[in-house]
Parts: sequence; structure tokens; C-alpha cells
Amino acid sequence: MITTGHGSTEAITTTGTSEATPRELGVGMRFSLHPHTDDFVRVILDSLAEVEASGAGEGLVIETDEVSTYVGARAVPAEQDLAGYLVAAIAAASRHSGGGHVAAHVLFSRGCPGERTCDLTSTILPEVAPVRLEPTGIEAVAQWSLYPLLDGGDDAGEHMSIIEAAITRAQARGVAAPAAHYATKFTGDLAEVVATAVDAWARVGTTVPHVATHLTISVGSPTPARGT
Repeated sequence: MITTGHGSTEAITTTGTSEATPRELGVGMRFSLHPHTDDFVRVILDSLAEVEASGAGEGLVIETDEVSTYVGARAVPAEQDLAGYLVAAIAAASRHSGGGHVAAHVLFSRGCPGERTCDLTSTILPEVAPVRLEPTGIEAVAQWSLYPLLDGGDDAGEHMSIIEAAITRAQARGVAAPAAHYATKFTGDLAEVVATAVDAWARVGTTVPHVATHLTISVGSPTPARGT
């Protein structure tokens, strides 16, 4: 598998009133590609190699192990870079499998837990520019879940209102269907599906210090669409 760059596990403590950087926030993702073909090894390796050669991973820390690929952002525009890398990887896998069925499991996280020890209590959570990606021409279906991880305090019970507001904004973009069991279904161009999820995750992250979002993305599925 392919590893580019080096991870960092040092403790970071932030003080003062400056905006937190992507490095301090621990902005990143883990994803796994699952091409449904007997030649899956070639498809995965060729896809990751293609994305690396394209320069989509420039400025990102990329580490692939037996389970998944970690992609960490250290600088602005972190969300744009992560979304672009993910779309490029899935699109490449679709091409290398001849337009066959490819699934991807993706976990995005921003905020310290799970990334490194740090203290963001005195740091301003930054505003994030919306993701802008060129359409891929690849139709995708995804199941999306959002997890604002509120740690105590008076607003700890408000997570559902945060989630519902994010779903409403996603529906306004035209890719989100009504909520399904444990998830919201997205349908549309691969780039717009990923951008919608990333924008929702990043927007919640302007008020909640630790937020994660999960996507299961499918392209070229042999399963016919069903009503929701």
C-alpha cells in the first residue's frame, strides 16, 4: 500500500483567542475503498497511485494500513483538500474497475479526541469556506450520519436540533432524501454528495469543538433504487 508523509502524535495545547488551525483541530478522515471485482487489489493500488500522481494529496498527510487510509489536513483549506482527495480516489476506483460497483466507507473528524491530546477551550473555532468541486459525471448514492460530540454543559441535549438543521440544509441542496434508518440518503453527482456532507460537518464544527461524520458511498451499485 502507499504511505506519503508522516503522522504526528505530539501533544498540542492552544491558548489565547486566535483561530484554531486545521493542525490544532485535528481535521482529517479515514476511508476504505471496496471495488467489487476480483481484481480489487490492482484497482485500489492503481487508484491511490493515480491520485498521488495527480497532486491531489499535496499538503496532506496520507498513511495507508491494512484497514484504511488516513488523510490528515494541516493547513487551510483543509475541508476542500480532503473532499477533493476523496472524490478523486473514488472516481479513480470507478474508472479502474470499468465503471463497476465501488463502495467507500469514510469517517471525517474535527476536534481533538481521537487525533491527539490538546486543549481548544480558549481557541476560536474557525469559519470554513464552502467546498467547490467540479462535477465528476459519476452518479453516487450515500448514507450519511452526523455526530456533534457535545461534552456536558447546558447545550449537551441540543445535538438533535444541530443534526436536524444540517439535514435541512442538505435537503435544500437537492441531494438529501428524508432520513432513513440511522442515516440520511444522499443521491447525486459524486462531487456534490461529498461536498454536501463535508460542508455540513464543517459548519457544525464552527460551534461544536468535536464533530464527526460518517459516509457510506456507493457508485455503480447493482441494487435498484427504492423509495424512501
